[in-house]
Amino acid sequence: MSEPPEDTPTRAPTAPPSDVQRLQKGFGDQGWRFGTVWASAASGPDKRRLYAARDTTLLTAWTEQELVIKIQHEG
Repeated sequence: MSEPPEDTPTRAPTAPPSDVQRLQKGFGDQGWRFGTVWASAASGPDKRRLYAARDTTLLTAWTEQELVIKIQHEG
């Protein structure tokens, strides 16, 4: 097997967009900011919670779909 020539750029595999990136693309133009918070407990696995913030409103959800519903409800 031969190596590509040195002047050939190598491409890293493109990762699919994360849920936060999809939320930002879908609702960022409406002023929403998105992020995640990890909840941990000694008795069980850690879980990630998503949040959306706009002005004085803070929404949280366990899944992207749940957060989308809450954002649509807020308007």
